[in-house]
Amino acid sequence: MAGTDDNPIIYPRLEMPDNVSREKITIWSRGIALDGDIYRPIGLSADSAVPGVVLSHGIGGDKLTPERYAARFASSGMIALTFTHASWGDSHGQLIAAEPAEPLQAGAETVTRVREIRNLLDPLEWVDSYRSALDYLEGESNVDTDRIGAWGTSFGGGTALYTAAIDDRVKVLAIQVPAVLNAPELLAQAGRQRAIQIARGEFGPVPQSDDVLPGLKGTPHFARFAQYKVGDKVDEVTVPTLILDAANEEMFDTAESGARAYRILKERGIETYYEVLPDIDHYGIYFGGYERGSSLAHDWFAKHL
Repeated sequence: MAGTDDNPIIYPRLEMPDNVSREKITIWSRGIALDGDIYRPIGLSADSAVPGVVLSHGIGGDKLTPERYAARFASSGMIALTFTHASWGDSHGQLIAAEPAEPLQAGAETVTRVREIRNLLDPLEWVDSYRSALDYLEGESNVDTDRIGAWGTSFGGGTALYTAAIDDRVKVLAIQVPAVLNAPELLAQAGRQRAIQIARGEFGPVPQSDDVLPGLKGTPHFARFAQYKVGDKVDEVTVPTLILDAANEEMFDTAESGARAYRILKERGIETYYEVLPDIDHYGIYFGGYERGSSLAHDWFAKHL
C-alpha cells in the first residue's frame, strides 16, 4: 500500500552498494509484460550457486518500493528480484476489446480497438505475477533453485504468503506489515454479486474505476477478492516464516492478520518469528522501521537459505 493519489508516499531512495549491480528486466506473466529489476552480487563466477529472493510491493507501489531491501540482500551474496504488478507503474495491463468479436481461426489475425486496464487490484493476478517472477528467478544461472525465498510488504505480504502456501519452490518466507486476512463478509458478498454481473454481461468484463475501497489507490476487483482466501492459506504454509507488524498499524487489525498468522504457524510447529516494531505506523516500516525490519529479513534469509 502506498498512500492515495492526494497523499502519495515518497520512499527513501536506494544508495546502491558498491558490490551490487542492478539490471532492468521484463517478466512475462499470462501474456502481460511486467517491469522488473534484478540485483546481483558483483563478481559471481559462472559456477557460483547462491540463494535467490523475490520481493513484492503493496497497493500503489512498484518495483522500487523494496529496492533497498533487494540491494541489501544482494550485497551479502543473494540474487534479488523486484517487479511491478500488472497494470501498475511501468508494467502493462490487460487489454480488453472495445467490442465483442467473432472467434478467430487458428493462426488468423485481425485489427480491433482495445483499451488497457490500469491500476487494477486483482489479488489472484498478483499471485500469478509473483509465480512468474519466481519462474524468471529460477532461470537465472547463478541461482540455487533449492534456496529461494519470498519477501512481501503490506498487500504484497499477503501475496507472498499465498504463493509460499501453493508453490513449493519457496523455501523461506519473510513478510512485513502483511495483509493476511480474508475479505470481510460484506466485501465477499459484493464480490459474489459482481462476479454474477460480469458473467452475465451486466457489468464490464474487467472493472476500471467503477469500484473503490476508501483510502486506497486503484480499482479493486471485487469478484476476484471473493475467491482470494489468503487468511485460509496460512494453514498451508510449511516453510520458516518471519512476520513483522507495526505497533501503530492503522490499515487493519494486526490481531486478525500478522499476529493470527503467527499463532497458527506456531501451533502447527512451523519455525516462525514474530515481532511488533514499536512507535511506527503502517508506512513507518519503510522509514523508522527500515533498519530493524531489513536486518531481521536479511538475517532470516541468511539463516534459512
